[in-house]
Amino acid sequence: MKTDAPKPDKAGTLRELLVVALPLIVSSGSTAMMYVVDRIFLTWDSVDAMAAALPAGVLHWNLAALAIGTVAYCSAFVGQYEGAGQHDRVGPVLWQGAYISLFAAVLVGLCVPFAPQIFAWFGHEGSIQELEVRFFKILCWGTFPLLLDSTLSCFYSGRGKTTTIMIVNTLGMLINIGLDYLLIFGNFGFPRMGIEGAALATVIAFSSISVMYLGNLLWTQRHSGYRLWSGRRFDRALFLRLLRFGLPSGVQQFLDIACWNVFVQLVGGLGKEQLSAASLVFNLNAIVFIPLLGLGTAVMVLTGHRIGEGRPRLAVRTTWLALALASVYVAAFSTLFLVAPELILSPYGLADHPEVRDLVIVLLRFVAVYAMFDAMAVVFNSAIRGAGDTRFSLVFSFSSGLLLLVLPTCIASRYGAEGFKAAWYAVTVFIAVLGLGFMARFQQGRWMSMKVIEHTASELALEAEAQPVPIL
Repeated sequence: MKTDAPKPDKAGTLRELLVVALPLIVSSGSTAMMYVVDRIFLTWDSVDAMAAALPAGVLHWNLAALAIGTVAYCSAFVGQYEGAGQHDRVGPVLWQGAYISLFAAVLVGLCVPFAPQIFAWFGHEGSIQELEVRFFKILCWGTFPLLLDSTLSCFYSGRGKTTTIMIVNTLGMLINIGLDYLLIFGNFGFPRMGIEGAALATVIAFSSISVMYLGNLLWTQRHSGYRLWSGRRFDRALFLRLLRFGLPSGVQQFLDIACWNVFVQLVGGLGKEQLSAASLVFNLNAIVFIPLLGLGTAVMVLTGHRIGEGRPRLAVRTTWLALALASVYVAAFSTLFLVAPELILSPYGLADHPEVRDLVIVLLRFVAVYAMFDAMAVVFNSAIRGAGDTRFSLVFSFSSGLLLLVLPTCIASRYGAEGFKAAWYAVTVFIAVLGLGFMARFQQGRWMSMKVIEHTASELALEAEAQPVPIL
């Protein structure tokens, strides 16, 4: 008599992690490539435009970060609801995130009239200021699709269905690159818009991603029990629960980027060459860092699943596997930054700007040193946040940023160009402390008893995990 053997449990294995993480890594990598190509094109157009894009872009991201961090936490809710089998709560969560996105986009848009005064206050060179204002204004008008993308993607990342995110973001990247080529340089009859063309291409790309997500969700809601349309009403209790757990994550992201914003603006005041070099290095660093965020999202989602299932110990295995993957990835790029910096810089065409090129080569050595600690911070922070330990992340990240990044950079900026390298030593120490601190918090294990969704009568006991877990 033939009997069906039980299917092996893939939870906590490398296979499960790769299935969820690889599409997110590719998706995040496509976003990183979008920014890299954007900056390469701007460098070809004008080194000043490339320099101006960093402070203007960081400021806009800083203003949107509170909402981005809050709505992105919908993925933890979706993950835990999925793990607990409460599918009908998924749609309402996404709608609460959409309401936050709309409100935040209106607030960011109110900053547009004050853009000239804001960038004048930063004190960068006049030619840079003008470009910063033009870039910033267009990005502000595109805030809502940016936030909506972050919200809608949670439906897929939270359930571990990340292939859709990969496809949508890759198409968005191709749209952005194509529009960059047309609008920055005025090719094929399009107007030559320079830095404004880069900003407009970015906004259109984010809007296209929103449309693709909405189209896919419209089809999905007809064949699922997630209440993607019927859950649209404002749910005060769920809204407040999302704010309770997501807002600390949003505040953390806002304050983290605020620290980096201060760093960028202070460095920009040291001179055009220093700002150009910093802009280019952060652009190259994005190739390493942004894909790590995709891996971090996978860790957060899978941690949410395990917490929802009542099996948090499996999340420990997943987190260490993720760190191993991140270490291999980061080590490859760190080696490249140290051994072949000229090869990496060749697409930017800096032959006429040797002073910028030399500064970038020096700064890439700093990136090679702190990149591994960056990976640690992303992986371990994602794990504890996936369980609901967001308050520690907020307090630790901001206090470290204030004491180890902002304060030393303020002191270094008083010494003009001489303080430029000192500011980057501060960056390295700051990121190292983050990586080690989040690892220590993870090892404490307090996150294993946390939960962000409502408790149910059928909740499994957290201790019921005696069986060994296969790695492969």
